[in-house]
Amino acid sequence: MATDKFEHATFYLTRNQVEDIKKLAREEQISRSALVRMIIREYLARIKEGNK
Repeated sequence: MATDKFEHATFYLTRNQVEDIKKLAREEQISRSALVRMIIREYLARIKEGNK
């Protein structure tokens, strides 16, 4: 996804969260990176909603 402003965020995951992501990616047959992007978008949307 191209944007005109680059923002960097760091997310730290526990080993269990990583394993859950791997398992869910296998079950849903999507890439782990796509799944992580979806999770991050959902997380950021919730934060944005909470700030209103």
